[in-house]
Amino acid sequence: MEEGALMRIGVACTLILLLGFAVFAQETPGVSSREWYQGKPIKDVVFDGLRYVSSSEMDGIVAPFIGRAFNDDVFWEIHGRLYALEYFESITPSAVPADADGTAVIIRFRVVERPTVSRITFVGNDKIRRGELLDVVSLKVNDVANQAKLRLDETAVINKYLEKGFPDVRVSSETRPGKDGTVQVSFFINEGEKLTIDEILFEGNNIFSNRALRGQLTLKPKSAIMNDGAFQEAKLTADMAAITQYYRDRGYIDAEVTDVFREKKRDAKGNNNLTITFRIYEGRIYTFGGVTFEGNEIFTVEQLSALIRSKVGETVNARRVEADLQRVMGLYAENGYIFNSIIPNESRDTVTGVLSFRIGIVERGRAHIEHIIVRGNEKTKERVLLREIPLESGDVFSRTKLLDGHRNLMNLQYFSSVIPDMVPGSSDSLMDLVFTVEEQPTTDIQLGLTFSGSSDPDAFPISGLFKLNDRNFLGYGNVVGIELNGSPDTQSASLEYTQRWIFGLPLSGGFDFTVRHTKRQAAMDNEAPYFNGDETRAYPDGFDSYDDYVSESKYPPAVYLMNYDQWGLSLGFSTGYRFTTGLGNLGLAGGIRTGLVENIYDADIFRPFDPVLRKGNNDWVMANSLWTSISLDQRDVYYDPSKGYYGFQRFGYYGLFEFEREHYIKSDTKAEYFLTLFNLPITDNYSFKAVFGIHTGVSFILRQPSYSIPEIDDANKLVVDGMFVGRGWVGERLNRGLALWENWAEIRMPIVPGILALDWFFDAAAVKPTLDSFFNEFEMEDMRFSLGGGLRFAIPQFPFRFIFAKRFVVNDGEVKWQKGNMGDLDFIISFALSTY
Repeated sequence: MEEGALMRIGVACTLILLLGFAVFAQETPGVSSREWYQGKPIKDVVFDGLRYVSSSEMDGIVAPFIGRAFNDDVFWEIHGRLYALEYFESITPSAVPADADGTAVIIRFRVVERPTVSRITFVGNDKIRRGELLDVVSLKVNDVANQAKLRLDETAVINKYLEKGFPDVRVSSETRPGKDGTVQVSFFINEGEKLTIDEILFEGNNIFSNRALRGQLTLKPKSAIMNDGAFQEAKLTADMAAITQYYRDRGYIDAEVTDVFREKKRDAKGNNNLTITFRIYEGRIYTFGGVTFEGNEIFTVEQLSALIRSKVGETVNARRVEADLQRVMGLYAENGYIFNSIIPNESRDTVTGVLSFRIGIVERGRAHIEHIIVRGNEKTKERVLLREIPLESGDVFSRTKLLDGHRNLMNLQYFSSVIPDMVPGSSDSLMDLVFTVEEQPTTDIQLGLTFSGSSDPDAFPISGLFKLNDRNFLGYGNVVGIELNGSPDTQSASLEYTQRWIFGLPLSGGFDFTVRHTKRQAAMDNEAPYFNGDETRAYPDGFDSYDDYVSESKYPPAVYLMNYDQWGLSLGFSTGYRFTTGLGNLGLAGGIRTGLVENIYDADIFRPFDPVLRKGNNDWVMANSLWTSISLDQRDVYYDPSKGYYGFQRFGYYGLFEFEREHYIKSDTKAEYFLTLFNLPITDNYSFKAVFGIHTGVSFILRQPSYSIPEIDDANKLVVDGMFVGRGWVGERLNRGLALWENWAEIRMPIVPGILALDWFFDAAAVKPTLDSFFNEFEMEDMRFSLGGGLRFAIPQFPFRFIFAKRFVVNDGEVKWQKGNMGDLDFIISFALSTY
C-alpha cells in the first residue's frame, strides 16, 4: 500500500477516534458524570448498520470484552480489531447505560459497510473450470471484500492448481468499481505448465522391492484410467517421510531418503513429463534392547515397564516404540501430571545392532483446572455444555475425561464442531480448559412427502409429513417434538417431550402421546379346518397343509387376506440415568406405557387366523406395558461411529392386567463394534476413510408366568422386514415368529464427512415360530442372506439409506440367488437408524 494512502487512513482513523471520544464524553440522561462509563462493566456491544456482514462474526470479535471494565485501552483494542477486519468505511461509537442507574455500559457502534462484491471473474484459467475455482474461494457475491479475504482466496486458488499438478502457478487479484456502489473482483492466473509424473524409480534399495516402496507413495504415475499423474510438491515431501517410516517400522532406523532426482522431458504431444528417482540409504537392521527409567518417583519402574509392549530381542518397530513412549507420557497426563518433562534418550550399538532407550523424567506437581470456558455458544446455555464435561474447576486434569467431554458434546448434535484446548492458568500448577463450539440448527421443520420409516412392514412406505422437532428447546438441552403423518393406510399424531437432566443430574425423564389409525391385513380361518391358535401345525385359509404354508413363506394369497382397522391411543413415560465408567457410558432406563387399542372388522364375515385378533373385536381394550433396559456405549460418535462398541439389553412386559388382549414378555439383546480400517489424508479437509462395523442381535417373545403360551397380535411378532432386518427380504413380512436372530457387517466410506457415505453391507437374519424351534430346529435353510451397497446420509436429521441388495439362501449346501424388484437386485429405501 502506498505511503500516501497509509497516511490518509491514519488521519481518518484519528479523526474518527477523536469523534468517538467526543461522543462518549457527552452527557447521558440520568447519569451525572461526563465520563460515567469509565470503569463500568461492559454488558453488551451492539452494531447498527450491518447488512451483509454477519452479526455472529462480530460476536466473535467482541465476546472477550463482555464483562470487562470499560477504559480507554479496552476501547482502543475493540476499535482496532473492528478496523482490522476491513469491513467498514466508518465506525462511530457511542455509550449507552445498560440500566437507569448507569451501573453498566452498552457500547454501540454505528457502521457503514464497505462495498459488496457484485461479480467474481477468473482470467487465464484454461485448465481448470470457473466453477471449480468458485468452489474453493471463500469470497462470494454480496460479501464485503477485504484484502485479507483476497489473500486467502489467492492461496486457495494456488492450492487448487497445485493439486492438479501445476507447480509454477501464479495468482493475483484486484478490485474495481462495479454498478450501484459495488465492486468487481478479478483473479489473474498464470497457470504455468502442468507437470505429469511419467515414472517413479528407486536407487539403493536392496532390502525392499520397488513394488513394495511404490505402495507407500501417494504420488502415482499417470495411467490411462486410474490416475492423471499430477505432481504435487507437498505429496513428494510426505512420500519421502513415508518411505523412511516404512524402513523404520521394519528395523532399519538409520534409513532415509538422501536425495530425490527429477528429470523433465517432453513427449511427442508437447506435454511436460517428470521422472522421479528416490535415492535411499538403508543402513542396518536393529533389535530392541529395552528401556530404563530415571527420575521417576510417582510411578514405579514396574508400572512404567508394564507399558512397554516392545520385546527385547525383537526387530525394532519405530511406530510401536513411539506408542510405548506415548503410553508412558499418557500415564502421567491421565493422572494430571501434564507439566512433567519426559525425555527419551536413545542409544544405538552399531556393532551389535541393538537400540535401547533411557527415559529421563523430571516430575512436577499435578495440573489443576482453574476455569472451564465455553466459547461460541449463542443459543445453548453454558450450563448445558458444562454438565456434559466430566471435569470441574479445581479437579485434577484428566486426558480421558477431556476426551469424554468432547465426545459428549458432539453426541448432543447441537454443534458442527467442538475444539478443546488447554491454556496456562494464573499460576504454574493451574490451567484453563477452553471448548470452542460452532452451533448448528437444532430445530427441524419438515413438510411434505417422506418415507414413513415405520417398523411395521405392512405399512404403506410413503406418507405425508409435518414435523416440528427441537433437540435443544430454548437452549436448555431438552427435546420437544410434534409430528403428523398420513398415508393411505396409516395416520398418526404424536407429541413428545424429554428433559435430559433433572435435579442437575444425568437423569432424564419424558413423555410421549400418540393417536394412530392403521388399515391392516390378516390371514383368515373362515374355512375348515378351524384352529384355536394353540396348535403347533395350524395354517390359515389358502393352504392344504402346514407344510404348504411354510413352503410359501407363510404368505397367503391376497384373496385369503382380510382387511381390518386398528385405532390406538398411547401415552408413555420414561426415565433413565447415565453413568460415566472406564468401559464407556453406562445407561439404565425404564418406562411405562398405557393405551387403548380397538380392532374393527365384521365378525359375521371374517374369522381371523390370529386368535389374539379375534379377542376383543370392536371393543376398546387397554394395552399396558413396562420396560427396562441397560446399555454400555463406548462409541466415539453414536450416530456415525468410527470406533468403539455398544451393548444393549431390553426387557418389556406387555399386558399388566388379565382383561388385556396381549400378554407376553419381549427380550432384545444387541451388540455392535466399530473399527477404522484406514484413514488416508487426501487434502487438508478430506481423508479417504473406511470404517468396519459389525452387529448381532437376538429377540425373543416369551410367555408370562400365568400363561401357557405368549398372547400376542401377529402384527407385533418378530419379522425379517426387508428394510431394517435382512435388507431386501420384503417378501418375508408375513413370516412372523417368536424368535429372531439378525446380523449385519458393513464397510462405511464417507464421501462428504458427516453428510454422505457409501456403505457396503452383508446381512443374515432368520425368524423362527417358537423358541423351541429356534434352539432345537435351527437350520441353514432358515437364514435369509443379502449383500449390496448404496448411499447413506450421515445427517441425524435426514437419516435415509438408498441401497441395492442381492438376496440368496443356502439349501443343501448350495447358494441359490433370488430375483429382485429390479431384475437381479432389490432397491430399498430405509432409515439409517442409530441406537442411543
